[in-house]
Amino acid sequence: MSDTIYDESYDESPTSQPDPIQVDQDLLIEDLSYQDAKDYVMRFLIAEKKLERQLHDKQRELEKWNERLAVAEKNNTPQQLEDVKRHLHRLIQERDTLAAERDTLHRKNVVLKEKLQHMAHNAGAAASARAEKLLSDFEQLVDVDEYKLQEAMKDQEADEELAKLKAKLNQS
Repeated sequence: MSDTIYDESYDESPTSQPDPIQVDQDLLIEDLSYQDAKDYVMRFLIAEKKLERQLHDKQRELEKWNERLAVAEKNNTPQQLEDVKRHLHRLIQERDTLAAERDTLHRKNVVLKEKLQHMAHNAGAAASARAEKLLSDFEQLVDVDEYKLQEAMKDQEADEELAKLKAKLNQS
């Protein structure tokens, strides 16, 4: 008998569809203008800093309650000890939640900053391409004006030569 374990939940049928990939809507900045994307990323960075500050404050509060726990254990007061432990557990959960939110936000910020840098590079390349196009258009306009000037000078020279020839014919 084989040691292979059969998993009934596994379905190889062609009709089974893979789970759709969940796209994090917070990371979709490609359709924004560069300035709007920059403002959007700044708001996320500010939110991360705010969470870090809250986490720091929560950590300081935890330290204070740890000191209270030591006092309650030293005084051997069961009710106070129980209250302090309950409060400490709540603070630890809040700290862990804040830390998880901060970590999630930090990961998003890394991606958003990378996308923003890419947008800045592309915006610079697009601006450079627009500048090249404008320069090319300007050069073509200058070339057209220069061509017209040369043609006008040739026409004037031809008119002067014709006038000289007519003058010679009239003298003869």
